[in-house]
Amino acid sequence: MLNGSVNGKIIVLLMMVLNLFLTACGDDIDYIGDTYLPTTHVDVYFSEDDVTEDYQKMGHATAEGGDAEELQKRLIEKARENGADGIIFEGIDRVKTGETTTVDATGTEHTQSTKVLSVKAIFIKYKKNL
Repeated sequence: MLNGSVNGKIIVLLMMVLNLFLTACGDDIDYIGDTYLPTTHVDVYFSEDDVTEDYQKMGHATAEGGDAEELQKRLIEKARENGADGIIFEGIDRVKTGETTTVDATGTEHTQSTKVLSVKAIFIKYKKNL
């Protein structure tokens, strides 16, 4: 049977692994702007020209992570939580977050960039709902 010290170390190790997993899999969403009561539906646009309602910009959001579809879903959810009536996706980029250099058996260095997807959006509120 394991003693308390070993059990404690195993628990700490498992917590560290879980934290690393959650951090690596999570997508970061940053939002700056106004907040209203949550909405139940958010209209999705890919150009400001597509919006037919009179609106005002509530704020801007950026999401970073590994999967474009998941980032889109999370941004729509964030817009809903902040009371947006619509979201206008502005674009998607790959952002360099770092690089790794390795040396092969012949002594040749190989550098590989680490990148994540970055999606930018505008949250909007229809003027009729202000």
